[in-house]
Amino acid sequence: MKIVIPSVCIAVLLIAMGCGQKTETSDVAERDHPAMKKALTLERAGNKEGARLIYQGLLDQNPTIARAHLALAFLLEEEGGDYPAALYHYQRYLTLRPDTEKRDMIEARIRTAKLAYVGTVFTNQAAILSRMGAMERDNAALKIRALNLEAQASHLRAALAASREKYAESRDEASRVLDKKGIPTLAPRTAGKAVRVQKGDTLRRISERVYGTQDRWRDIFEANRTVLKNREDVRIGQTLIVPEREHP
Repeated sequence: MKIVIPSVCIAVLLIAMGCGQKTETSDVAERDHPAMKKALTLERAGNKEGARLIYQGLLDQNPTIARAHLALAFLLEEEGGDYPAALYHYQRYLTLRPDTEKRDMIEARIRTAKLAYVGTVFTNQAAILSRMGAMERDNAALKIRALNLEAQASHLRAALAASREKYAESRDEASRVLDKKGIPTLAPRTAGKAVRVQKGDTLRRISERVYGTQDRWRDIFEANRTVLKNREDVRIGQTLIVPEREHP
């Protein structure tokens, strides 16, 4: 039985073949551009950066050279890991060559680049969170240092006042006496430690966990006046300073 193919189908097939051949011909012609040849030579020699600069310069002069977009996209994805830029150049190639026979391959590479880019974003977020944690720890250490300095200052003020009262001297005279006799110093100690607020924590619960009694919640509150508006203003993830000084 003789099969008759409608002339319309033949025409569509020929047009499709013609488009594919036209796209391939255009790609070959653009690949023969002197700048493209030079960039490809640099790529094969391992000079990826030099090739990238030539592709980019060529596109700056003529952004309609589709094959340069594709070559640059390959280079950016494989060598530089610059996924957003690679995705842009893949899309530009498909826009300039909508009938390309490479579409399936390019769309597959676009999906791969998107997944890789998402992976880098999450990695960066993890690094940011890690840095934030380190900054919180540094901030907690500075708070402890400030509490230590305040304790030392209070001790010195008390010693100066005691000297003035004992010897009925002026402020300057009392200072000279203390300089001569020596000021009793506080034993080195830590003014507090950093505690991260957990789910269900209150100042009373933190006090009980650290000191074995809920009665020292006020000490914790007073040491964190800069971050707590009131005793109920405790949120999960906060870093609080828990004083280690003895109960008054």
